[in-house]
Amino acid sequence: MTGPYVIGCDVGSQGTNTALYSVDGKLVASAYEGYDVSFPQPGWAEQDPHAWTGALHSTIARVLGEVPEGPSAVKALSFGSQLDGMVACDAKGKPLRPAMIWMDRRAESQAAALAQQVSRKDFYHHVGANLDSSHAVFKALWIRDEEPEIFAKSAKLMSPGAYVLLEASGVVAVDYSNASSLALLDPRTRSWSQPILDAAGIKSRMLPELAAGTQAVGKVTKSFAASTGLSPDTIVVVGCGDEMAATLGAGVFAPGEVCDVVGTAEPVCAVSAGPREDPTMLVECHPHADPDTWLLENPGFVSGGNLRWWRDQFCPEERAAEARGEGDAYDALTGPAADVDAGAEGLVFLPCMQGAMAPEWNGAARGVFYGLSLAHTRAHLTRAVLEGSAFALRDILEAMRSAGLEVRRLTIVGGGAKGALWRQIKADVTGLPVRVPMSVETTATGAATLAAVGAGLYDDVASAAGAFVAYRPDEHQPDPERREIYDEAYGRYRDVYYALKPVFERV
Repeated sequence: MTGPYVIGCDVGSQGTNTALYSVDGKLVASAYEGYDVSFPQPGWAEQDPHAWTGALHSTIARVLGEVPEGPSAVKALSFGSQLDGMVACDAKGKPLRPAMIWMDRRAESQAAALAQQVSRKDFYHHVGANLDSSHAVFKALWIRDEEPEIFAKSAKLMSPGAYVLLEASGVVAVDYSNASSLALLDPRTRSWSQPILDAAGIKSRMLPELAAGTQAVGKVTKSFAASTGLSPDTIVVVGCGDEMAATLGAGVFAPGEVCDVVGTAEPVCAVSAGPREDPTMLVECHPHADPDTWLLENPGFVSGGNLRWWRDQFCPEERAAEARGEGDAYDALTGPAADVDAGAEGLVFLPCMQGAMAPEWNGAARGVFYGLSLAHTRAHLTRAVLEGSAFALRDILEAMRSAGLEVRRLTIVGGGAKGALWRQIKADVTGLPVRVPMSVETTATGAATLAAVGAGLYDDVASAAGAFVAYRPDEHQPDPERREIYDEAYGRYRDVYYALKPVFERV
């Protein structure tokens, strides 16, 4: 295997994964370094931005050791970075406080205050995002309200992606997808939304310059080259948000294609040729990593996290067997569920263990098993957990259709893509064919794809993705008989949710 090479960096909230690829899309090496999240108070979640750059230095240096021709053969690098974070920086780009990351929910009062000025419907119309405290603008407003001395020193309000780009290149810029997670970008024009800036009291001069994810912004800085071992001639490409990178790394860039990212949570992203509005506001509209397309996206209900909870709390024998090297606990758990008929004999699970993101955004909702009888076994409950997540996925796909998008295929990535039963259930519940890439951890792949385009090694995203992404041959097709059963079970799931909604809201 020979160069040239590119590097893609997945800068996540648990750690950074850096992957080295040859120009023909072959993975050469990867390296991972974890770091901590701090939870100073309930609802708060912070991270030291220096942990991201330290992990980048370490992991890039490690993969460079696998380049036989030396660092000069690496032509470019780019990033897929965690979304919805806020890094308040001074005029020199230095963080003034820890970053508030995506899971930080302390800014509820700031979101409520803005809702007094702008209706939730109008906010969604202007920026394609819901008026929700998860988005980074509200974290900036919390700093303004609660730490005014820090806000007064803040020259730039950055996403994590903009911060690591600055560290690598010395350029203050942000791609459209990361900018959209601030909930300040008009997705139709891909420019800052003046009505929402005015309502929030944020000056556009505090925000980075906007750029396409495929844009090369220059070469690595001398200090970044020295810390990583990269050649000073290495090109830095802007990059994108991690969900967009994961979607691109799954080869999902054509309109109507859907990427289902099944981890602890389950973000669902569908490609659209133009910006769209969902009248239910269940799915948001964000620019994709490919500057020619957009994504309709639900940021993710707890999904794999529910299955892990079920395994950890109720399956000690399977966990003990895995510890003895006797196979995967999930495989042992889901095996008997495959023998249960579709619909779990009337048993329904609402996957709302940490609130709902489907069939609507509802932080008060909670997980429920409904329809239990003495005839049900643990295998029935396991299957119901899998089916509940598939029903929530169908909710999201229906919202995408209501926005006028014709969805036509699911590509599943992440740890949850490994389960054949779960993949088939999703095909049967949604009526869509399901495929899986050869590599299901795709964020670094998507970032490397952008690096290859930005360096001029490929003309566009489509040609680069064709080289970087391959699929397993066992595509799942929906079964018409099971689909009919699931149509009825899906209706039951929705009836249970809406029947319990008044109960959720009383708690």
